[in-house]
Amino acid sequence: HILPYIHSKDISRIDLIIRWGGRRRLSGFLPVQSVYADFFVIDDLWPAFKKSHFYDALSWYNKQDVTLGG
Repeated sequence: HILPYIHSKDISRIDLIIRWGGRRRLSGFLPVQSVYADFFVIDDLWPAFKKSHFYDALSWYNKQDVTLGG
């Protein structure tokens, strides 16, 4: 059982998660730290990820109303 060996308490809260390949799920990725994260989804697969995708995600996130669940 691998879960007892995964330690993420030192990882701070995540604000933005960029997913590629059109996926719209976390698949258990840092569930506590990503509870209030915003998702930016790119339909392209990882090999086609470009610097422009990253900047598009940052620009999109900058326009979001960050309320942390409130």
